[in-house]
Amino acid sequence: MKSRAELESELQKVEQQIAPASKQLDDLIEQFSVSVAPEVREWIKKEAIRQMEDNHAKVNEAGVDFVKDFKADVTALLDNTDTLCVNALGTKDRWPHHKDLQQQDLYTTSQNDFFSDVFRRAISSLGKVLDAHGLINDRAQNSSWRRASVKSYEYAYHPGFDGRKYQEISTYRELLRTHWELKQSVSRIKVSIEKAKTRDLWDEV
Repeated sequence: MKSRAELESELQKVEQQIAPASKQLDDLIEQFSVSVAPEVREWIKKEAIRQMEDNHAKVNEAGVDFVKDFKADVTALLDNTDTLCVNALGTKDRWPHHKDLQQQDLYTTSQNDFFSDVFRRAISSLGKVLDAHGLINDRAQNSSWRRASVKSYEYAYHPGFDGRKYQEISTYRELLRTHWELKQSVSRIKVSIEKAKTRDLWDEV
């Protein structure tokens, strides 16, 4: 049975491993925002054109000035894709490794859901542009866009995101398990230290 001093030394060693692992996980998520930007850019461009085609009667009636204004807004959005992807990551407290995960969370699609949600938030920035030009009918049963809040929309269908294409995601999943195991070790050692304190009290009297 380890002494309190031995346990405290062991705890310090494990805790020293958590910070670098957490930093690696942070870096992987930030790298993903860079890697996914071209796919987000391409998706937004295709969806903008598709919405014009779906609203062909309105677009053709409005004419070239309408298209020119709409294309200018879409182009401005495309030029800002990198920032959109960074913003879509959300705050760090929403990142999986900053949450209190259960063991089963490590072996489900919850991490892929996080990255898929980032992709959806990034592409959904197009909704505001579509709405500004009257190209969204969120009341239609077959509408591919739904209102997310009073001032925003989100893409309602599966956007076709495939996390298997991104090395950052697979590496993140592997390192997340290691990070979780380190945190579990810290919890176990802390309990052992408290028990050792109790034994020390027994020995003192």
